[in-house]
Amino acid sequence: MTQHRHKKTPLANQNGAYFLMSAIVLGTMVGFSALGVEIGRWYGIQAEISKASDAGAFAGAKNVSNPKFPNGAALEAFALEVAQANFPSGLLDTDTPAFTANVDANGKVTVNGNTHSLNHMTTVFDTGTAKTALGAAGVAKLRKAEIVMVLDVSGSMNSGDAIADLRDGAEHFVKSFEELERDHKMALITFAAGVQVLHSLEHNFSINMTNEITALNATGWTNTEDALDQAGDFSWADNTGLPKNEATRKIVILFSDGNPTAFRGLFMREGQVYDAVVPRGMSNPDLFRTDEQATNLNPGGSNIPFLPTGDGRPSAQSNCGTSTTKWAIFEDSTYGVNGSLQTSLSGRNPEECNLPENLLTDYVDEVSREMALEHAQELKDQELEIFTIGLGDVDQGFLNTISSGAGYAFFANDPDELTGIFHEIANKIKLVLIS
Repeated sequence: MTQHRHKKTPLANQNGAYFLMSAIVLGTMVGFSALGVEIGRWYGIQAEISKASDAGAFAGAKNVSNPKFPNGAALEAFALEVAQANFPSGLLDTDTPAFTANVDANGKVTVNGNTHSLNHMTTVFDTGTAKTALGAAGVAKLRKAEIVMVLDVSGSMNSGDAIADLRDGAEHFVKSFEELERDHKMALITFAAGVQVLHSLEHNFSINMTNEITALNATGWTNTEDALDQAGDFSWADNTGLPKNEATRKIVILFSDGNPTAFRGLFMREGQVYDAVVPRGMSNPDLFRTDEQATNLNPGGSNIPFLPTGDGRPSAQSNCGTSTTKWAIFEDSTYGVNGSLQTSLSGRNPEECNLPENLLTDYVDEVSREMALEHAQELKDQELEIFTIGLGDVDQGFLNTISSGAGYAFFANDPDELTGIFHEIANKIKLVLIS
């Protein structure tokens, strides 16, 4: 009998090979999957150790002059404590982290963090990958700040609890920088008719400024322009050549509950020239002192009136036939009667006798506002930032323009909101003082 032998096809001959290849591919895929899982965890660990190092460095930089830490070793220990609190042992399946901290002579705080990922899946394929070293460094330095508070204490602040709430808010702001007063500087200007620099721009400000704020009272007009002008007169830090993240931050905080109603200028009467403040109200037409809250100019035992207008010469020589007051600003190239700014007096004679009182009232309003805007721009040109706080029925467009833009202007409908606003501004400033 003839026996038939079955021939194997090429496909049948490769069955074993396909099984082997499938096993190899599957094993490789599992290996890559395991590696992918581990790599994802490594990235997570790297991010957390970096956050912890940054947190320690930032905390150290914020407290670089805090008297609670009398030397570098104490501050370094504090920075380490913060870093360790942000990366506890065993986080994301790691071993005990190791942190080091250093504070250099310039106040720069560096925190280095290192840990090991305790691997599991990758060790199935390579027993030498049980641990993977991961690390990060955080570096921070405190930026210095110079802050001038410019507070409106005009008579309208006597309404309700406005002046008391302003005192509370301003005191809260000062105290929020108390631990940093060895690094930062602060000053206080108040304005009504006259402008007073109650505290110069200097370190160690908290006690004196708090006492000065506690004593504030309200009376007089609103001489915003001279207050802003004097804010620019301080010896602000020179940031020439410094990178932005190391430059001293220069800040003005302007508070007001009303529109400008007075400005400072030169006035001549009976041939004598006076540096004085003119208010918008014409019912009591006297000039005011520039350096007091609301005090009439009284150099010779009697007040100096700003009306009637005229040439300001002695009455025997005056073209007006009587004593008049010449406003020097009427000849100014910008604000004068023939200046570039259009006002209620545009086109009039700068020595005109008895200018109408209603036109003078409008003129004071117009010039007070424009001069304030000009001085605000001068501050910005000096790289100063301006925060504004408006209370009640204030011209929001005016304060928005004075401010440094979006996020710098704040408005309160009620005085009891002021402390919250001062707190918010303090936090905004502090957030960018660490770089």
